[in-house]
Amino acid sequence: MHIDPPQGIPMLKLEEAAKKYPDTIFIFGHANAYNSPENIRSLLSEHPNVYVDFFAGFTAFNPSSAYKLEDFVPIIKEFPDRFLLSTDSGYGLTSEENAIQAMYMLLDALDDPELINKIAFGNIERLISEQPATHSQLAAIRQLENKTGKKYDITNLSKEDASKLLLQAGQPLPGTADE
Repeated sequence: MHIDPPQGIPMLKLEEAAKKYPDTIFIFGHANAYNSPENIRSLLSEHPNVYVDFFAGFTAFNPSSAYKLEDFVPIIKEFPDRFLLSTDSGYGLTSEENAIQAMYMLLDALDDPELINKIAFGNIERLISEQPATHSQLAAIRQLENKTGKKYDITNLSKEDASKLLLQAGQPLPGTADE
């Protein structure tokens, strides 16, 4: 979800959706842009299914930012599994290089190797790997079972594992041009 500025009806709708669909993960894109650490803390405290995409470049280099990277460190440490790091391709900055530099500045400010790994890549990898297989993937696996007579355990199958299974069997992935 990209909400800019993070206030008013769009924020109310995000909170409404987060409450109505507790099993859905919502990633609030660039949540720190024009937003305070306190607002983010409140949102994350109330909604365990909301995650923050953190655009460090905005906070570090955009003159519109009222905060410093260090202002967000306590909230990141409070919710270490719910932050993702991004560049927004340097939007609103003089260059994408500044956005990338700001990511490293934030990681340095965290000063915790385990937390750095989570924010830099671990949290997004976990979110991706935990996604359940789609209905179309499961249908393709059932077709494969009917075709080959082989049975696959599809209970708790992740989207990633379903794709690997189909590729190993030489089947096109659902939603691709080869389907």
